[in-house]
Amino acid sequence: MPMFKRIFFLSLVWVFFSLSLIRAEVYLSPEEAIGKIFPDYQYYKTQAHTLEEQKLDVWTVLLGEKILGWAVALNEKGMKEPISFLVGIDVEGNVLDVYVLEYREPHGSEITRPAFLSQFYGKTVNSPLVVGQDIDGVTQATISSKSAAGAVKKALRIIDDLRKNPPNA
Repeated sequence: MPMFKRIFFLSLVWVFFSLSLIRAEVYLSPEEAIGKIFPDYQYYKTQAHTLEEQKLDVWTVLLGEKILGWAVALNEKGMKEPISFLVGIDVEGNVLDVYVLEYREPHGSEITRPAFLSQFYGKTVNSPLVVGQDIDGVTQATISSKSAAGAVKKALRIIDDLRKNPPNA
């Protein structure tokens, strides 16, 4: 009987450890995040773009025929797993908001907090977006903090390109 208890206990430990490694915390869908960033929008148009061989989904957010801004969804590598972000950018190229859509790492989820994400507000394609320079990283989540800064930088680059070279131009 003691051997059975030992095997059962070790099996439970293995199951809980495995589940903690593969858990993914889904916070918002892209559509929910777009609604929070652009509460007055009527509809959006979705396009797929590629930047540095990475697929990005870009939503052009509209009120009637007027563009309110863009939302860019992308994955950035965390320590071991990708982190899904959505970045809202206005027509002037300024960051309006950043949301973590899905966080898959076992540690560092503090980057999902508004206290961290709010520091991206107003950043532009010309902002350094460097952790330790114009972005304060989260203690013991340095890689995740850098992933967030990288996601915002990529989103700003793709929107800067769209603003300079509109698809219908």
